Amino acid sequence: MFWATTIGVSVEWFDYAIYGVMAPAISHNFFPQSNPTAGLLATYGVFALSFLARPLGSMYFGSRGDRLGRRNTLLTVILLMSGSTAAIGLLPAYSTVGLAAPLLLLALRIVQGFSAGGEFGAAALLYEHVGARRRGMVFGLFNLSSYVSALSALGLSTLLTQLIGESGVNEWGWRVLFLISLPLGLTGLYLRRRVAESAVFINMAERGAVAERPVREAVTQQRRRLFSFFGLIMLNSVAYYVLNTYLPTYLSENAGVSRVAALAASTLISLTMILLQPLYGLLSDRIGRKPLLLFAAVGLVVVPLPAFFIAGLGAFVFVYLGQLLFILAAAPTSALAAVVGSELFPAKLRYSAPTIGYNFAYAAFGGTAPLICAALLDTTGSQLAPPIYIMGIAVIAFFIMAFTLPETAPYARSRPMQGAEQPESETP
Repeated sequence: MFWATTIGVSVEWFDYAIYGVMAPAISHNFFPQSNPTAGLLATYGVFALSFLARPLGSMYFGSRGDRLGRRNTLLTVILLMSGSTAAIGLLPAYSTVGLAAPLLLLALRIVQGFSAGGEFGAAALLYEHVGARRRGMVFGLFNLSSYVSALSALGLSTLLTQLIGESGVNEWGWRVLFLISLPLGLTGLYLRRRVAESAVFINMAERGAVAERPVREAVTQQRRRLFSFFGLIMLNSVAYYVLNTYLPTYLSENAGVSRVAALAASTLISLTMILLQPLYGLLSDRIGRKPLLLFAAVGLVVVPLPAFFIAGLGAFVFVYLGQLLFILAAAPTSALAAVVGSELFPAKLRYSAPTIGYNFAYAAFGGTAPLICAALLDTTGSQLAPPIYIMGIAVIAFFIMAFTLPETAPYARSRPMQGAEQPESETP
């Protein structure tokens, strides 16, 4: 059960991590090289545009997940996601087909974004298969999949760069990394086909309690909770994509850090994040979700400037320590996102509501984070611009969560929740 839910998340994040770390190679292959900076900005632009399809996917698959079942919806999601990712590895380059190359890249990225819009619903299936005991730790382990994927992407990129050099990666090596998603997707399809539909959904279907229009009900009946969850994911998405997509390229292109050193340090950081996820999840079971999330927001107001400065010193140890400072503050947002989203909403909207909140936030802030950071750096010429942007997002997220996010940890359910009524619990 656990592996069946996490494998799709792994495919999703492997794709996005590969696209980020291979941004220079993608720019080299799909855009004119007369202006490398413009090509890199265009690469991040395609990255950002693909996120516009995620809200559409969240509404389509969210509705299906709450009306027709979690399991079958997730089967469709993983097929679309892995197939479109692998297809990118087969695309012709700009030097071969001209303008058709970036257009085909954009089309496949949109398919990826649409399918990825439904993957967050895997959290609903997992939630309905586990009890309340140590749920935060279980979901912390669930969230490992995104960082295992980032670790795999960064590790493979580093290894490939060392084996064939940057020129080899730019010419053909990048294709190998995208094609890996196909066997991953087929493995996920096999595992998910072996999982039973959740008893919670089957019970709702038998009682006729399934929402007829989940998306409409989520938007009209759960506005306050959607806003709270949006604030959390806004912060999580910026932190994640700056760390895993923008920062390796920033360090190698603007801070004088070697490409191999930047990738190697990011690989080690992903390994560190893997260790932190269940620890923060377990801690949230004991002290609550909200205190840790507010700690993360405050931390991301304080640490970005020193973290970027330390990482920019260039030596491997400084690159790692700068990023370590960043993730110690940011890690709770990823460790707790899925469990908070599942706990916030009633069972009949457990697939659609958090999926919508998650993907609208990622479309607005996650997909645009690398582009905005690169554009701010290019426009202002100041290396302070990207960390200041992160700090501004953290301030906004802090106030949203402080005043609207209820405590959702099971330990708090014996007393009134802060800021909202407790949604009905139908977890076995």
